[in-house]
Amino acid sequence: MKVLALFFFIFIQLLFAEPSVLTDPAAAPLEEEVPTEPSNNDISSLFSETTSLPSLTLEYIDLPTRPYVGEIIALTVKLNPVDIASGNIEYTLQNEQGIRIFSDTPKRKVKDDGVYDTFYFLVQSSNIRIPDITATLMSTGAVSETLSGSTISASTLSPPSRYANVLAEKFTIVNYKTTVYNNESNVVIFTVKANRCNINDFRIPNAIKQGFESKLSNVGESQMTYYVIIPNSEQTLNFSYFNLQKQRYEALSIPIVVDDDTVSTQSDLSPTDARHTELKVAASVVVVLILAGLFYWRRQKWYLYASALPMFYIIFALLPNQDICIKKDAPVYLLPIKNGTIFEMTLQEEHLEAEKKVGDFIKVHLRDDKVGWVNKRDLCSN
Repeated sequence: MKVLALFFFIFIQLLFAEPSVLTDPAAAPLEEEVPTEPSNNDISSLFSETTSLPSLTLEYIDLPTRPYVGEIIALTVKLNPVDIASGNIEYTLQNEQGIRIFSDTPKRKVKDDGVYDTFYFLVQSSNIRIPDITATLMSTGAVSETLSGSTISASTLSPPSRYANVLAEKFTIVNYKTTVYNNESNVVIFTVKANRCNINDFRIPNAIKQGFESKLSNVGESQMTYYVIIPNSEQTLNFSYFNLQKQRYEALSIPIVVDDDTVSTQSDLSPTDARHTELKVAASVVVVLILAGLFYWRRQKWYLYASALPMFYIIFALLPNQDICIKKDAPVYLLPIKNGTIFEMTLQEEHLEAEKKVGDFIKVHLRDDKVGWVNKRDLCSN
């Protein structure tokens, strides 16, 4: 009985005693936590608000549906947001087919809903794939997702026999001039302005000889000076181009009117410049006659003195041209232009009549009644 009471007393003490360090896990001493380095993801999340780059979105706008082979087409890309317009944007174009870039620098328009950059491509085949394109904002390094290109088909022309191999929104002959080339043929030189035209492909069929004297090829407006040698039996120079606005072939015609003063400067192609010397001589003669009449009427000598200047000009203008010596194998150019067309070489050292100078070139009369230009570096040294 005593043993039983003792056991009961110990049991009651255990119930009301302080928790044991051995049985109560809360009372157990805590282990010291080892600090861990934050992960890369944690660092990104900490600074995500300060390092995030503005996103660029791209989309193609108003793609051509049925272009022509040989046409210059516009491919416009719309970018967002608008405030990137002030920054330098670089594009990566790849995987295009059947077209080649015509202008590396896009034309930009900024509107309220986005930035519009337009690239120009020359269509080279009937099967076209528009390029995949990616934009990079150079100031921040933000890169857009790649905009995938699509495929379209181009129409192939069936041109007439006199087709000059160019398509254009506008093709205008500015001026022209014809001169004798030799006993059997004439040379026609003309200048042209054209819009949205690959003027480099211009070629007149069935010409004896032809080529560019100068050219400036742009998407907006191209310009060229062109020469073509044709038989002197031809009364007109006829050719055609494809008008992109009217969607049809347009015929052009240059009348063959041989000029007595054989062509030879680009300024001669302007009608207002062709007879300047003759007009000046005629005007000087009129002035001399008026002053002479005033002298006989009023008997005042200063009228005679005043007439001396126009008289000297008349004498100078009517003096015969001097002969110049030209080296053997010197090139004779069709026009006074650097890298111009060479249509003849001197077979020996020659003395030819020189007419006038334009820059480094001298206009000369050849033995066969042709006219050309020689560079002053090809003159004889003695």
